[in-house]
Amino acid sequence: MGGPKVTYNPPPPDNTFTKYLEYQQARENTLDARAAQERAEAKAEEAARKASGAAGYSGLKNTVQQQIAQGLIGYESGTRQLSDFATEYGLSQPFDDIAEITRQYTAALPGKRATGISAAYEELLGREATPEELSKGQERFQAGTYTSMEDFKDSLSKSQEYQTKFNRSYLENYYDTRFGEAIVDEKGVKTKNRTFKFDSKLLPTYGGNLADRTKITTPDFGDEFVGTPEELEAQQQNIRDTRQYLYSAGLTNLQGEIDTNIQKLKKESAKEVATIGSTGNVYSNLVSGFWS
Repeated sequence: MGGPKVTYNPPPPDNTFTKYLEYQQARENTLDARAAQERAEAKAEEAARKASGAAGYSGLKNTVQQQIAQGLIGYESGTRQLSDFATEYGLSQPFDDIAEITRQYTAALPGKRATGISAAYEELLGREATPEELSKGQERFQAGTYTSMEDFKDSLSKSQEYQTKFNRSYLENYYDTRFGEAIVDEKGVKTKNRTFKFDSKLLPTYGGNLADRTKITTPDFGDEFVGTPEELEAQQQNIRDTRQYLYSAGLTNLQGEIDTNIQKLKKESAKEVATIGSTGNVYSNLVSGFWS
C-alpha cells in the first residue's frame, strides 16, 4: 500500500518591488515633466522681461539725455540709471550709449557752466559776472576746484563782496527795520549810515518870552538827518528831550501864572478884609458914642 499523496502549490509571485519601481518611475517622469514646464515658463518669462526692458530702454535713454541737457539731473545720476536698468532687465551694459552721453555732456559743459556761473552772480551778488570772473570760474571747474555748481555758489557766498553786502549781524538787520536800509555808496556797497526823517511840526511850540526867561534856545532839527544808528538814536533822544523841555517849561510857566494870580487874589482879599474891619470899627465907635 502506498502512503498519502501530498500536492504542493507554490505561492503567487511577489511583484511589490516591481510596482514600487513603476511608481517611482512614474513619479520621476511627472516631476521631470513639471520641472521642464517650469523651466520653459521661467525661460519664457525671462525672455518677455528682457523684451520689455529692451523695448523701454530706448525711451529711458532719450529721457535721460534730455534731463541731463536741461540740468534736471546730473551726469552721474543719468548714466547710473541706464546701467541699473540694464542690470535689472538682464541686458548688456550700455557702454556705447554711456560713451555717447559723455561726449554730449562734455561738449555742452562749458556753456552750461558759463550759464550757471552767470546765474550765481546775479542770484547771490545781484550783478552780472565780469569776463574775468567767468573765465576764472571755468578754469576752477576744469581744475577740479569745484565739482558742482553748488560748490561754486557756496564759495561765492563766502566771498568778501557777499559778506559785505548781505551777511550782516542781527543788530544791522534790526537797524534796517528801525531806520530803513543803509545808504549805498557809488560802488553799490552798503555803508553804515542811514536816513532819519523828522517833521518839526510834531514838536510843541511856545510863545511869549519863554526863551528869554529860560535862556534856552531849542535846536532846528530840520526835516532829515543822515548818520550812523548811534547818531540817529542820539538825535531822536535830543528830540524827545526837547519835547519834554517844552512841555515842562509850558507847565511851569502856567503854574507860575497861577501862583501869581493866587497871590494877587490873596492880597486883594486881605485888603478887603482890612477895609471891612476898619469900617466896622468906625461904625462901632459911632454906636458907642451915641449910647454913651
